[in-house]
Amino acid sequence: MKQFEKIETGANIKGKRFTRIKTADIIDAIGEVVTQHTPTLEVISGELQPSALVRWTPRLPRLQSLELWDGKPLEDQLVHTSIYEHCPQFKSLMLFTWISTDRDQKFAGFLSSMRPNTLQTLQTISDVGVSAETFRALNNHGQSLEDLRLCLSNEAIPHLSLLKGCTALKTLRIEDNHNTIDLEATEHDVFLEIISWLQKCSDLQRLSFSKLQSGAAIITPVLLEEKIQLISLEIDSYTLKDHKAFHQALVHQQSSLRILFLNGDTEGMFRDDLDILVESLRQLRQLRHLHLILPEVLRDDHLKTIVADLVLLEDLYISGLELNDDVLPHLASLPNLRTVTISGISKFTMDGLLDFIARLGPGNQGIRVSVDMADTDTLLPEEELALVRENLMEKVGGTLDYMALRDPNMPEFGDSDSD
Repeated sequence: MKQFEKIETGANIKGKRFTRIKTADIIDAIGEVVTQHTPTLEVISGELQPSALVRWTPRLPRLQSLELWDGKPLEDQLVHTSIYEHCPQFKSLMLFTWISTDRDQKFAGFLSSMRPNTLQTLQTISDVGVSAETFRALNNHGQSLEDLRLCLSNEAIPHLSLLKGCTALKTLRIEDNHNTIDLEATEHDVFLEIISWLQKCSDLQRLSFSKLQSGAAIITPVLLEEKIQLISLEIDSYTLKDHKAFHQALVHQQSSLRILFLNGDTEGMFRDDLDILVESLRQLRQLRHLHLILPEVLRDDHLKTIVADLVLLEDLYISGLELNDDVLPHLASLPNLRTVTISGISKFTMDGLLDFIARLGPGNQGIRVSVDMADTDTLLPEEELALVRENLMEKVGGTLDYMALRDPNMPEFGDSDSD
C-alpha cells in the first residue's frame, strides 16, 4: 500500500509544519494499477490528472462512461485520439466543473472528435462553459443522444435552439444558472425555435426546466403534441396567473404522466386561475409523485379535489394555507401513499392524526409523514406526538416528522426584552 501513499509536507506563514494528503495523486496511482489489471472496466470516476486518460484508455476497450470532477483532461488532443481509437463503446460523460479558458471551444472539440452518433448521455452538474460551439457539436450525436442535462449560463441560454438536431432525446434537463433571461420576451425567434425543436423529440419522456423563466411557456405547445408522452415533468420559476394554458395543457399528458413537480409564484392569482389548475391536476390519474410548491393558495377543499382520483399516488408534497383535519381522511384513502409532506400551515389535531392512521392500509406500509409548518397556536405537545408516532409505527411501520411554523420559544422578529 506504500505506493498509494501520496502526501506533501510544508509550513505555514507562522512556521508550523503540516502534512497534506494529495488526493489526485492517490487516485492516479490507484488508477494506474487498476487499469493495468482490469481491462473490462466500464466506468472511470473522480478527480483525474490531465495525463491519466492518455495512459489509461489504451488499456480499456470496454470503457463506456467518464464521470470527471474537472473537465481539464478533455482538453488534451491525445485523449481525443485515444478514446476514438481504443474505446469504441464510450457513450456517457458527466462533468462536475471545468476551470479553464475557451471551455466551450475545447468541449466542442472533444465532442467532435468522437465517433458520430455514439454519445448517449451528457450531464453537467455546474456551469462548465457549455454554449453555442458545444451545442453545434452535440448535433453530431443527434441520433444517439438520449439523456441531456445541462447547467447553463446567461451566455448559453440564447443559443439553446442550436440543439435542434438532437431529436432522439428521452430525458432533457435545462438549468439556467442565473434565472435572468426571459426568452419569450427578449429572444422570441429563439423561443419559437426551441419549441419547434422539442416538438420533434417524439421519444421525449422526462423534461425538467429549472430557473428557466420561459420554461412553462416553452413546454405548453409541446404538451399538446400527440406523439409526445411525458412520464416526468418538473417546472419551477414561473408565475401561475400568467400560464393558464400550461395548466390546461397538462391534461393532454394524463395517460402517461407519472411524476409532476410544480414550483411557482402564486402572487396575483384569482379564483379562476386556481380552479383551472385544480381541475387539471385532478385528472392526472397516472401520477405516482406529485410535488406542489405553491405558497399560500391551496386549501383543504382544493387538496381534497386534487387527490380524489389519484389512487396510484405514492409520494405527495404540498404547500397550502391552513390545512386542517378535514383533509386527512382523503390522504389516508390513497392506497399506495408512502410519503406525504405537508409544507403549508397546518392545524392538525391528535384525534385527526389518529383517525388518519386508523384508515391506512397494507399499501401504506412504511409511510413517512412530514408536517413541516404546524401552526404554533395548535401545536401538539410531545406526549400527544409520542402517541401518534407509536400508533403510526404499530399500524404500518410508519414515521412522523413534526415541525412548528416557528419555534414558540423564540421571540418574534422585532421583539425585545428591553424597553
